[in-house]
Amino acid sequence: MSTFVVVGGAGRTGRRIGERLASGGHRVVVASRSSEPPLDLTAKPDPALFAGAEGVVIVAEPPKEPDAAEAAMHGGVSAIAEIAAREDIPVVLVSQIYLTRPAEHPEMSARIEARARGEQALRESGAQYTIVRPSWLHDLPAAGVRVEQGDTGEGRVSRDAVADAVVAALFDPSASGKTFELYDDEDSPRPDWPSVFAALHPDQ
Repeated sequence: MSTFVVVGGAGRTGRRIGERLASGGHRVVVASRSSEPPLDLTAKPDPALFAGAEGVVIVAEPPKEPDAAEAAMHGGVSAIAEIAAREDIPVVLVSQIYLTRPAEHPEMSARIEARARGEQALRESGAQYTIVRPSWLHDLPAAGVRVEQGDTGEGRVSRDAVADAVVAALFDPSASGKTFELYDDEDSPRPDWPSVFAALHPDQ
């Protein structure tokens, strides 16, 4: 039985990720403000929370206030990435689309830019990582998913599809060092994640 820490595991997407890991026989540590012990991404995380973990998922929503978003999505992600790099723990970060084009959503630009800085901090940390960028999330069942790179698309994606991708990435070394986007697409087949990951371009 492996142990996985899901930061933001009390949220709607985080719960789905935790359920999939638990159903596979793994121990899941949910880290959130309401967990025990609590985890506030705007504060420095306790390295003991990650002791013995074989993977970390970060799936937290950014606070609306710009300074808090920066502290959580840049500072908090960076701090976890440093721990993961030191302890050789793979990280899967759930981010979002629009990271390369925040001007398209000026009402969210501070949060988007904080996420972008968190992504880059993870890339530069030395940790083994995968970055999953969902499009607009919804709670309906997954009807098919399209995987892209380059952050140029628009659309929606099921939280179930995101959870499937995250869990697959945790167990597949070929997903390491790669960033990709997810969109609903009824015409796309159910992903064969090893083949999908192997075909992705690594981050530069």
